[in-house]
Amino acid sequence: MEKLIGKLSSDLTQNQDVSIRQTLVWQLPIILYEVSFDRVKRLKMDILMKMLLFAFQQSEIRRAAVLADMLSVEELFVSDLIDKMQRTGLVLLGKKGYVLTPKGHNYLDKGIFEEALDGEQTVISYSAAHDTYSLNETESPANDGEFPLYRFAVENDGEEAPMLELLTNERSSTEEGFQILVSGIEDFEELETVFIPCIEFQMYDRKQDVLFARVWNIGTGAWDEKLEQQIEERELVEWREAMKAEVVE
Repeated sequence: MEKLIGKLSSDLTQNQDVSIRQTLVWQLPIILYEVSFDRVKRLKMDILMKMLLFAFQQSEIRRAAVLADMLSVEELFVSDLIDKMQRTGLVLLGKKGYVLTPKGHNYLDKGIFEEALDGEQTVISYSAAHDTYSLNETESPANDGEFPLYRFAVENDGEEAPMLELLTNERSSTEEGFQILVSGIEDFEELETVFIPCIEFQMYDRKQDVLFARVWNIGTGAWDEKLEQQIEERELVEWREAMKAEVVE
């Protein structure tokens, strides 16, 4: 930690007009959630499925054998496809024969078919201070509690909607001829809270007479503008008053 602080301090003070008034190290709470989510495979509807759906839309058909004869296709193949369409909610068997559900009409109009895939699990991290979510695919450089908690930390629980948006953006993919899409979140459960060390530098630019904050987030390995803004909004007036008091003394 001392080596990192030294390097960052050196970088920040390359300009001789800029000095560091104070250096603090504190920890930022990050909540980890285990998230179970559903996926679907979306592809263009094949010609036989379109023909079956169109036939059900136009005629009263109860038996796969009738369609097989009409289309000159093996009855077993037609039966399997009808079973698949029933499982996926595209058709149902009514009193007069198979009929399209609203989902079936929608898929036929768009010419697409979606097939459910096995669900998956992942870990999502949530920073309440940033109100941001990210996939926790690598182990976080967690602190063992030796540093104080971030003084402007807030307590909020994670929400499903932004988790779904994150997964939709990060875990959906397009292959040749089809797409794998995240269709929904089955469940999410809080695992633990980890604490990420951050290094805060309270800075002063003599030439411009400007006070400002720089915060190095060890979790991201980068300067954290969001945390810098939070600190400046709450404390710059106090820092300025402290400087005035130093001059008087």
